[in-house]
Amino acid sequence: MFSTPINRLGDWNPQLMRELRGRLQRRNGLIVVATSLIIQTLILLSFSSQNCTSHVNNRCVEFVWEFDWLMIFRTLNWILPLSLFSIGVYLLISDWMKEQRRGTLNFIRLTPQSSQSILWGKMLGVPILVYLGLSLAVPLHWGAGIAAGVPLAWTISFYALMMVTCRLFYNLGLLNSCLTQASYQGLAASLVGVWLGSTFTGLLDWSFDWQNLVYKDLGDWSWFIWNLGHEPLPLTLWTLITISVSVYWVWQATNRMFRNPNGTLLSKQQSYWLVGGVQIWLLGLLWSLPHQSVARQEQLFGYLFGISLFSLFFLLGVIFAISPQRQALLDWARYGQSQRQHATVNNVPVSWQDWLWGEKSPSSVAIAVNLGITAIVWFPWLLLFPIGVDDKVKAIAGLLLCANLIGFYALLIQLMLIIRRKKPLIWAGSTLSLAIFVPLFILSIIQTELTSGVQLPGLWLASVFGAPWIILAQTSAFTVLFSVLGQWAIIAGLIVQLTRQLKRVGESASKPLFANHNALPNSAKVR
Repeated sequence: MFSTPINRLGDWNPQLMRELRGRLQRRNGLIVVATSLIIQTLILLSFSSQNCTSHVNNRCVEFVWEFDWLMIFRTLNWILPLSLFSIGVYLLISDWMKEQRRGTLNFIRLTPQSSQSILWGKMLGVPILVYLGLSLAVPLHWGAGIAAGVPLAWTISFYALMMVTCRLFYNLGLLNSCLTQASYQGLAASLVGVWLGSTFTGLLDWSFDWQNLVYKDLGDWSWFIWNLGHEPLPLTLWTLITISVSVYWVWQATNRMFRNPNGTLLSKQQSYWLVGGVQIWLLGLLWSLPHQSVARQEQLFGYLFGISLFSLFFLLGVIFAISPQRQALLDWARYGQSQRQHATVNNVPVSWQDWLWGEKSPSSVAIAVNLGITAIVWFPWLLLFPIGVDDKVKAIAGLLLCANLIGFYALLIQLMLIIRRKKPLIWAGSTLSLAIFVPLFILSIIQTELTSGVQLPGLWLASVFGAPWIILAQTSAFTVLFSVLGQWAIIAGLIVQLTRQLKRVGESASKPLFANHNALPNSAKVR
């Protein structure tokens, strides 16, 4: 009777079938069902009371049970997502680490299944017992919500948000397992899941007025022209779309790392779409600010400081995501670059296309493109801000100074990844931290030793990220120009150094041998 559906399931996703056969045992199923029913019974008993309706000789002969359906509903609101996030993430990562230790994960990679099919099989099959236990509690949750008078739209949106957030957490867990391996990884991810799940559930719980069973007014805020604070439906759809897009990008990175553990998290083309999408998403949240009351320079610089700081951390993550490892850079420099140097496609040199789109080429040009995309997104918003032309010019200069520093950090990271080191990512991260914090530390010490007032503004502007938004208003145009030129000089020096490193590693390993052979006398060559 069930052979045909089972065969179809196995044909659709063999990995899912493998996981289900290993976990859906009768003993495990009975334990999960009993545990779920016992917990539901305890919740019902905890929020119920026995009220007497008839007395005879001071004795209660008739009574009724009354349940606090609202508290039962709210309790399950916390138990369902926390169990799904914490236990599910723990099982998923523990199973992944076990497969890696046994070596079966590499064997799975060699099967004809696609990487998407394998990952889907893991996410659907490994936590299947968790899904079973929680599905048994869904009727009680729905019934309690209906009995308590909770709007059905809220319950539906809760389940939709819980499912997409669960997918996001599971994808993040698998991506973390692809990047790192540690014995405590499953427990640590479970604790992180509890923390993030508590935050998620707390935000949903706080956004609803449980006393009057109506949606709260979350204030006057919007995304572009859509008002989200006063309209629950647009807010729910916006949140669903935001989380779903996040799921898509994490899924892309997880899929790439599973197929090729030595590759990059994202391709350069994907990074362009990612940077543009994230910046447009952030722009939507701040779009209405220029249309509000008359603004001042301090307000604009404060907003730009927050935007620059967000872009710094975001683009640093993109830099690490698209920067190839040393061996990939060596292969590209030795074999790919020389073959593409003189080739053209549609009168465009292939070497430039390789810098823009290639998987193994350095990320410096791609980061420059991403910085350009960020500037294109924010310049219209900056021009619409109701301030003077001089203030807008200073704001553009501040953005240029911050963009130059991000480009400098990108080149520095790429250089550290080329140099031979045992742990290049740790070296790159440490060097990046020094480049960000050491100038701030040194200039702060020098500042305390000098007289009062802003001292050495050129060094602050050129080397400390975020400094333009603090001291740019009191800085002369000559100092700003000098700082920009100084940054460009340093970036040019790093580009020259990067070019030399690529040229050096691109030389064939046999070149020194042939050079030594040609230097020998003819008699030695004959011998």
